Amino acid sequence: MENFDNNKKERQVDNLINLVENHTRTERHLEQYSDIGDKGNKEHARNVQDDREEQIEILKDKITGNEEKRTREKQLRNLEQKYESTEGYLKNNVRDMNHEDLKNMEIKQENRKNQINNLK
Repeated sequence: MENFDNNKKERQVDNLINLVENHTRTERHLEQYSDIGDKGNKEHARNVQDDREEQIEILKDKITGNEEKRTREKQLRNLEQKYESTEGYLKNNVRDMNHEDLKNMEIKQENRKNQINNLK
């Protein structure tokens, strides 16, 4: 069982490293090319960055054993904020989004809605 826990921790650390690297690359790209590019793509990248930041925090808590600190209320608040933010993004950019991105975002919103209902 101890070996399983060590493997799980190693996978979590690897996942954390991957998330942080992706976050850093995207952040650098947004900074370097902020004056060019499609506004909708930048907004989508920022939404992805928000999701990565949340995943990084969750993994940090799991790895350090502080998972219990993420209270139910905090999870609910974060989900509601992301849901509202994404709804606003969809409302303003639905015409400019390709079908696949729109479908993925709608699925993600439905999952968030279900999580919110489960936490309430």
